[in-house]
Amino acid sequence: MASKTAPPAAAAITRRTIAGMILAMALIESLSGVTQGYLNPILPALGPVFEIDDPTINGIFLISNVSFAVLTPIISRLGDSYGYRLVLRWSTGVVTVGVLQMALWPSLWTVTIGVVMLTCVVGFIPLMMGILRVTSPAHTRTGVSVMIGMLMIMVGAGGLLAGIVGVTDPALGFWVAVPFAVVAFVCSFLLPDAGVPTREGIALSPLLACSLGLIGFVVALSMAPEWGWLDARTLAAGLLGLALLAFWARRDYSGAAGQRFMDLRMLANPRIRAISVATFFFGFASISYFGTNGIFLHSNPDKTGYGFALSPLMIAIVLALASVLSLVSSLLTARALRRFGERATLVFAGVLLAGGFLVMMLAHGSLTGYCIGFAMFNLSLGMYQAGTRSLSVEGVAMEETSTAAGLNELALSVGIAVGAAVVKLLSSASVESGRITETGLLTIWSALAVAALIAAAASARYPKRQAAEVTA
Repeated sequence: MASKTAPPAAAAITRRTIAGMILAMALIESLSGVTQGYLNPILPALGPVFEIDDPTINGIFLISNVSFAVLTPIISRLGDSYGYRLVLRWSTGVVTVGVLQMALWPSLWTVTIGVVMLTCVVGFIPLMMGILRVTSPAHTRTGVSVMIGMLMIMVGAGGLLAGIVGVTDPALGFWVAVPFAVVAFVCSFLLPDAGVPTREGIALSPLLACSLGLIGFVVALSMAPEWGWLDARTLAAGLLGLALLAFWARRDYSGAAGQRFMDLRMLANPRIRAISVATFFFGFASISYFGTNGIFLHSNPDKTGYGFALSPLMIAIVLALASVLSLVSSLLTARALRRFGERATLVFAGVLLAGGFLVMMLAHGSLTGYCIGFAMFNLSLGMYQAGTRSLSVEGVAMEETSTAAGLNELALSVGIAVGAAVVKLLSSASVESGRITETGLLTIWSALAVAALIAAAASARYPKRQAAEVTA
């Protein structure tokens, strides 16, 4: 009788252990969400406090975008080489120090340095996916869905909390992230030390080529609307960046094991290739739109002919409510992947995203109609973020989990940068009296809808699953 009752008891303990591990991961990811959301209302309001102008504030956001792109492959690669938990602890520690220094000593320099330190959150998901996949492969999709759900809800909550706390003194908004940072750092010590590090060294030449290439490429895309697309600075940064990225790709695709930074040969895998392309266009079509969304909601229809004249606080509330939809869709993604299949789920996410932009185009004169389109946008956001991240590591060797997840994060970051550049280009081409015209907005919505449909088409290239491959 004892032998018959032992397995259920062991299974129950395992379920509790997995649930606790996923909870700890969700709490760590909450720090990522807060830090990505709370700077949006704080930095613009700090202009008079720090005596800085709008270009300087935009420069801080540019530094953040560049750091995200550069640190994504580096942290992911370090996880596979030196251990997921070790690198995760260091990452959360760096973010915690960055959060504390901005809260304790707010100044232009501490905020600039802190923004760079905060971008270490980009490694959280790849590293935790490595731990999860080694510890319990069957729960990888569920764990990723929970983490993405927490990320989505906390991005909106972080911005809202920072706006409320910093209503009288914007610098007080920096304290919003402090408790989340402390909890995340503690939780990084509660996760298991899963996996065996490869101890494979990282080749310096391709690492530098990748990092410097990403810096040049992202800077060119971000600054081109201000400098001019044919400006010597734009051309020099862009062409040099592309040349370095081409050199990195050639070295990492054909080089020997000790001469590679990331193994780009995994792109030969149809699954990884399809997910990477889809992720690029999903990022292009979605996250790059948030700035335009704020502009639209804040615009006074009496002056611009569009918009609803919402205050910054009301916009933060709208974003926080919309993030609830992203939370719900991300939590349901693992079940959708299992029931309807990977292709159908991601294709639906792309079509839903394109449909959201179509509704915005047709009903942007009504707040209710626009919110319906934005709701579709957020449902797709949670679905594709959870889906693409879960599938990005399936079909690769266990010891390459973090690198494969990092490659997907890199595709997302570059897609966002390219999408933001296209949005800026379209905006700059449709400006009257310092404001985007309604025709310009329609062009932006149309372009992003096309990008969403390309993401759906790329998702349709994902190979059909086998029955034995279905995971929870």
